[in-house]
This record gives sequence, C-alpha cells and structure tokens, in this order.
Amino acid sequence: MSEQENSLNAGLQVGDYTVGELLARGTNTQLWQATQQSVQREVILSSANVCLANDKNLRASFINDVRTKASLDHPLIGSVLEAVNDEKYCFFAMEKLNGLTLSNFCDEGKRISPVHVVRVLRNIASACKYLEDRDIRSRPISQHDIFIDDLFHCRIANMAVSGKIDHNVSTQDKQLIGQLFHDIIEHGKPGSTRTVSLLNYMRDLGRSLPLSWQKIHDLADEVERQLTQPSVSKSIQSPTMPMSRVANRSLTNKTLIATTVITAITGLVYFFTNTKTNSTARALPNMVLIPAGKYAGPNGFNIRLRPYSIDAHEVTINQYAKFLDALSLLNEENKNVFQHEDQPAEKISHEPDDWPALHSAAKEGRLWKNLKIDLNYPIVGVDWWDAYAYAEWMGRRLPTREEWYAACTSSDDPEELKPSGWLPVDRAEKTKKGIYGLAGNVSEWTRKRSLNSADPSQPARYVICGASYLKPHYGVRAIEWVDDRSLRRSDLGFRTLGSTP
Repeated sequence: MSEQENSLNAGLQVGDYTVGELLARGTNTQLWQATQQSVQREVILSSANVCLANDKNLRASFINDVRTKASLDHPLIGSVLEAVNDEKYCFFAMEKLNGLTLSNFCDEGKRISPVHVVRVLRNIASACKYLEDRDIRSRPISQHDIFIDDLFHCRIANMAVSGKIDHNVSTQDKQLIGQLFHDIIEHGKPGSTRTVSLLNYMRDLGRSLPLSWQKIHDLADEVERQLTQPSVSKSIQSPTMPMSRVANRSLTNKTLIATTVITAITGLVYFFTNTKTNSTARALPNMVLIPAGKYAGPNGFNIRLRPYSIDAHEVTINQYAKFLDALSLLNEENKNVFQHEDQPAEKISHEPDDWPALHSAAKEGRLWKNLKIDLNYPIVGVDWWDAYAYAEWMGRRLPTREEWYAACTSSDDPEELKPSGWLPVDRAEKTKKGIYGLAGNVSEWTRKRSLNSADPSQPARYVICGASYLKPHYGVRAIEWVDDRSLRRSDLGFRTLGSTP
C-alpha cells in the first residue's frame, strides 16, 4: 500500500466525510478537521499513519483502542461516531467538542471564578469516575483534553485505550488538574479558600492516599451548591470560610504531618459532606407546550397527537411534599378523593418509601442512601397509584407512552440526548424545547397499558419510560413493561401532563 493510497488530505471526500485542515500530527496518527455531509456537522478524524496502517500488529492495536473508545456511553465524554478500517483507509470519526480548552485559558491568562472551577471539577470527576468504575484504561489527561463552554460546563476528550487500567495515571491526572486550576482560579472571590483547599488536596504529590474521583465530585458539588443556592450563598460572601479544626491543625502542625494526613482528609470530607445547608426549593420551569402534529413514535412509526402541555421536569420532592400536606388536611371521608378506583384496599397511604428520612435529608441538604439530595431532586420510591393521585390533585394526568416520547421527538433526536446521572431536576439533560430528564435522572411512570411489539404474545402491561441513574442505557428509548402498578424503586418517579395553556 503506497503512502498516497492511505493518506487523508485536505479536500478529500471519504464516505460521508469531507476532510479539512490537519490539526495535529503524532508518531502514529494524525488529527483532521472534517465535515460530516449527511448532517452538516463538524467532526474530528483520527487516522492511522502509513507505517501503522501497514503494520498488522500496530493496526490491530489502533482498532482495539477505537473499540474501547466507542464502548463509552457518558454525556461528558466525547463520542466516537464511526470507524473505517479497509484496505485503503484506517481512521475513526469522533465528536468535535465545543468551547475553549483548558490550555486556551492557561495560555491567554484567563481566570476562572471558584464557582466555575468547582463546576468543571465536578464534571471531570464524573467522567473519570465512569472510566475507573468500569476498569477502562485511559491515557493521561492533558490541558488540551478539557473543553469548557461559555456557561462553564465541561466535557473531556475520549482518552480511553485498550488494555489493563493503570491507577497511577488516575493519581497523576488528579495532581495535574489540581495544579492547573490552582494556577488560574480567581482569588479573593466567595468560596475561593475552600476551592483552593480542595485543589491543594488534589495536587499534593506527597500524599499516599489521594482523594477518590467520587470524593472530588462530592466536594466540588457541595461547594457549587452552597455558592449558587440563594439561602446559602448569602452567608458565603467572603473568600475565607471556616475549616474544621482537625483539618487546620493537621495542616499547620508540621511535626505531625506523617500521622495526620488521613485526619486532615477526614476533617475536610466531613466539613464538606455533613454540614447542613438548609436546602430550599428553587423556582423551576413549569410546563412545555407540545403543539398538535405528527411526531416520531416509540415503535418507529409516526403518530398524530393533539396539543398538550407536559411538565418541564420530573415531580420534585418539594412538590410531592405539598401534595402529602394537602392530603393530611382532608377529613377521613375525603382522603380517597384523588385515588384511582382500582387502587388496592390495602394501600392506605401515598407516602413514598422511606419518606421521613428522604424528606428530612432533602430539607437539610444531606445524603440519603449515599445520594446527594435536596428539595429540587425528583421524588422516588412512588408507585403508579401515587403518581396517579398526585396528578389528580394537580388537575392533570400521567402522560401516555406516546405523549411522553413525543415530548422528546418534537424537537430532538432521541439518540442525541445523553442521559444524566442523579441530579436536581433542572440540571438533568435538556431538550431544545426545555424539557429536562427524559433520557436520565429517574425512569418515569406513564398512564396506561401498552403492548410490547417485540413480544406480542404478552398481554398489554403498564409502561415505565426513560433511563435512570441506576440504569443509564438507551436513554429516551429505554422502556420497561411491568405487571405490578405497586412497584416502587429508588430510581422511579414521574411527571404530569395537562391541557394546553
């Protein structure tokens, strides 16, 4: 195979891709800017050079790396779109990430506020934890791999490679990230002292026990929430914030450093994760209008629907608590006014599973079953009967499977909507129409029975739509058929549907 036969060149049309400018040339690969013509979007092509392409072992290693990259399914990690491996070409196309790289910030002397630093740290930690939890090896991160958009949301390049995971890489990544952000954080701003403390813990080269990605995520999330929630941020108008005494002593008593490092970490972790924040319910988006029209349906056929309005987000803990408060005011003869006529006689309450602990943790901004939680998170642990009664109380109803699905297809391609993890309802993934959480966060009850076209021998059953933080696969397309409307799970909630405004 000649070099010319195998080379990509600017202006070349290869399948669906028009090759553009050469961005970088490495030992074995080149990076090209390109345009995917069928959807008119910019992408990045990574091609094997001639020596690699002509070496069977190197080529096989390249393809194995591509397979590993393509196996990733995380909204904050760049996606592999397609791979080409034939006699003439060996390359793969990947998503072009938006925003400036961290390298741009460093080179241009840009500063980032503490609240934005912890937001980016939370995103990076989420992506890196995803790789670590699945024992996926990755190359060391660099400042060129971290992309930050105008709202300081962060995504990272797909660094996965085949082979056995090297945990030393993870440690080096934490140290590098801690150092990079330490150099560009805006000092003297609210929360800067706590953020710098976290960065110092990350970049301490002498630490034998580095913070885990999970702990970095949790600490960053805690600082961000405290800086952005009005009820808390009012008390955080100083760049300096009190640290736990244990942590301060461990940092200042140099003669005891060897024996107090773990104590210092424990003090910092306790300070970040166990301080009560007195969670408040935010003003959240209301309902979104879906106009009458023809939409792609869940079975692959177009469906025609009348206009309707659907909740912009899943019902929250705060909203559901108001429903329970309203029920408590009813006299005995009216307590069943909102329940379904077929509700089992043995069901005498609409309180979710573990409600006292759940509600208490949400009000105080504490952990519940090891989950971060506040009043703006989705209600979970509710069955179909609970969801039905809440909708009746609101003067609404549950959406059908078709209405629920059309809420996404009315503006988005379901394949493009990446599922989020466990988040407040207004921080989950969002459609172009402004509907949150259809692909992730929690799965959702729908109104009525439906046939499973993949198993027509089964009778119609009730349908749960959407992926969840526990079952993230398939996003909007995720669907479950269940026989028991009394099913309750910690990743199962709902939203309601109303008439047009």
